[in-house]
Amino acid sequence: MIKSGNTKLKALPAQSAEELSELKQKIRIHRMKILILVFAGAGLVIGLCFAAFLYFENIVYNDFEIVEQMERSEMEAAEYEEFGGNVLQYTQDGAVYSDIAGNVFWNQTYEMESPRITSCEDYLAIYEQGGSRIYIMNTAGRQGTINTSLPVQRVSISREGTVAVLMEDSHTNYLHMYDKSGRQLAGGGLHIENSGYPLDIALSSDAQKLAVSLLDIKEASVKSTVVFYNYGTVGQNEIDNIVSSYSYPDMVIPSIRFVSNDRILAFGDSKIIIFEGTQKPAVAKEISCKETIRSIYWDKDFFGLVSDNPDSAKGYLTRIYNMRGSLVLEQKFNLDYTHIGFLQNGLLCIRNEKSVQLYTMRGNKRFEYTFDRNVYDVISGKGQLDYWVILSGETDRIKLKEK
Repeated sequence: MIKSGNTKLKALPAQSAEELSELKQKIRIHRMKILILVFAGAGLVIGLCFAAFLYFENIVYNDFEIVEQMERSEMEAAEYEEFGGNVLQYTQDGAVYSDIAGNVFWNQTYEMESPRITSCEDYLAIYEQGGSRIYIMNTAGRQGTINTSLPVQRVSISREGTVAVLMEDSHTNYLHMYDKSGRQLAGGGLHIENSGYPLDIALSSDAQKLAVSLLDIKEASVKSTVVFYNYGTVGQNEIDNIVSSYSYPDMVIPSIRFVSNDRILAFGDSKIIIFEGTQKPAVAKEISCKETIRSIYWDKDFFGLVSDNPDSAKGYLTRIYNMRGSLVLEQKFNLDYTHIGFLQNGLLCIRNEKSVQLYTMRGNKRFEYTFDRNVYDVISGKGQLDYWVILSGETDRIKLKEK
């Protein structure tokens, strides 16, 4: 049998208050050293990241390497637009929709001296000012054709293919709505002597709201009016479906756009007006413009204006605003441009026949290069160093680099 003995525990000698205080102080110092090392390490990482960010932001790339190169059959006097993540190429004789590699999705023939394109998400309309035929297309191909009895002046399309068409004869203008198959949904006349001459129209993406810019000239006085129609349940209770209108003496408004389903930009010759409203659009902000506006451009987040550089005899100034009307960037540039606009990666692209400049939204020049052949379009790829450049006879995928 195993006998168990009693185990006696020895008590450790009691520590004095002075020894306990010294031990606690050592623990605090040790913890402080660990915290200092942690914060120092984190600060070093943050500092390196910030330094890398500043370095990357201030690099001006003036060279590139070609990652992929593809020959492309070129249509004479073609125009190019990015549409549905691919490329639309159109001329007087027809339009071709293909991916960046040149694989054709559809080919639509027509005869137009000066074709125009208007689009909304996955739908677009092809028409000619003064013509009588409108082709309704989406990424899959033609969805319908509209034949009008009067000359077409303006067309605007919704995300489902519904179109608003402004037509005119010698005394009266007409506004008609059609579905994508060409069936007329609504329509009426605009008598110039009563309402003014229509300069532009804009249809919301859900096809429920229509904005019209009208110009009235009487006895040497000029007045512009922006009228909003609502074709939903709200507008049915209003005369002629008009839910709101705003007049501006001594101003011409040649362009209006729905930049979202409930936000409209009216570009006047001396003022930009931002309207907002899901049913009855109202003025949200007005931006005065002192210089003459040469160009306008926009995407879903920002819009920009280009004027001559007020501080120099040459060059230009672009001002970029967010959709609340707050100034985001003022950028001067000297390139004699033919195109200016935002890329999908958020950079500003300024180009002419052969030269390209890219700017960040902080005003840093990212890329500048003059190609040896005509540039038709620039499409951003992955990140801010990868781009597709559509050139005369070929398409190149490039990666930006320093010389």
